[in-house]
Amino acid sequence: MATLLVRKNPLHIPEIRSRISRLVSVKDAISCVRVSKDWYKDFIFPIWYAVDFKVHTTFDRLSADVIAKHGHHIRIVENLETQPQLNALVHPNIKNVQVLYLTCATSARFRILCMDLVRNNNKSLKDLTFEMDVNAKKGDLSARMISVDAFTSHSSVSLLSSIRLQGVCFSRDSFVSLLRGCPLLTSVDLQQDVAILSGSSNDAFQHTGVTTLIAPIKQVFKLDPESDVSPLGLTLLVHFPSLTYWQCYSLETTLIVSSERIKAETRICCPKVSEIGTWRTPSPVLFDLVANAFNNLEAVTFQYEQLSTDVIVALLFHQTTLQGVSTFWSDNESKTEQDDFLSREDPFRVSGRALQLLPRSCPNLAVLSVELHEMDMDFVEEEWVCRGLQRLRVRIRSLDTKEKVNRALQLWVEGTMKKKQESLRRGTGEGD
Repeated sequence: MATLLVRKNPLHIPEIRSRISRLVSVKDAISCVRVSKDWYKDFIFPIWYAVDFKVHTTFDRLSADVIAKHGHHIRIVENLETQPQLNALVHPNIKNVQVLYLTCATSARFRILCMDLVRNNNKSLKDLTFEMDVNAKKGDLSARMISVDAFTSHSSVSLLSSIRLQGVCFSRDSFVSLLRGCPLLTSVDLQQDVAILSGSSNDAFQHTGVTTLIAPIKQVFKLDPESDVSPLGLTLLVHFPSLTYWQCYSLETTLIVSSERIKAETRICCPKVSEIGTWRTPSPVLFDLVANAFNNLEAVTFQYEQLSTDVIVALLFHQTTLQGVSTFWSDNESKTEQDDFLSREDPFRVSGRALQLLPRSCPNLAVLSVELHEMDMDFVEEEWVCRGLQRLRVRIRSLDTKEKVNRALQLWVEGTMKKKQESLRRGTGEGD
């Protein structure tokens, strides 16, 4: 007997439908939930997956019954800033959030509810940003005090891998407790005058999982704003022996401690630091940090406006290990993907030839990203030694339109293909 083949719509298969539901837009998901009860079960999740209060401006007007029914689907919450928004989310059914970005207001009630929201989701949280609002940052330390006990779960292992705290205040013991309670942490971000108050003990607990620290130099060496600079070996760095990247910026024209002190501290506490970011650190301080505070740097990131011949000299102190040099604009926007590139004055154009020293002198350089710099190819007088260069972001003088860039790329591809063909012919000839 011949087997009867029945054609079946793949979307009628629950396993396939479930996978497709993870790929559709929210608009399409809303249409799909109206098809049937089975489709509703699969496509309701992407509708509730992320709540961004800058986008979903009416979310806080939803009824408690609706939130109770669907709140368990929420995984991402962003830009939470107001009391009505917070009231909508502090619900026992909202307990699976993995990414939470919130701004805490000055009032004690707001802080308590923020802690409740974090506590309700501390078993699932992986990425947490907790920031005090502008008014709280201007107030005294008591208005910025938070309890880190809510950040960790006492019944299961915390999944938190990245934490960003801005403008908050807690004790050194509380900070150590936070580190102990989050064994999976890899990134710690402490900015905008975080106050870590000195306590009776100096617990030097070391978290071996944290490899990234974003904290200004003042924050690292003067944890308590009402105390003196921390003694050698007791700064914030003591907690992170596996640190490899430190965004160690200073917006002031002088460092709170000497570059020699920074060098001694990193050598004792976190000798693996090989990559630094300096954000908008002024050029003289940037030079001092790169030249004198670190050995064998592999990557450095800084604001392009701070580039100088002195900074290039400082980078060359690490020429045998340097693998990446990256800069950013003051407006923090990349323009390299735009067809119409707005003309901007290159502040380093006059000294542009000095930049050539990096690819000429650093054999391991893989990234050179200085996209604001307008490179004159006539200045490429000597061969670059960085054979492994993978990313070069610069503007080429005279290549200022989409058509010229495309033509240059076409010529480059044709030249590369021609070289490969000639190489193959030579290889075939030698084999004969």
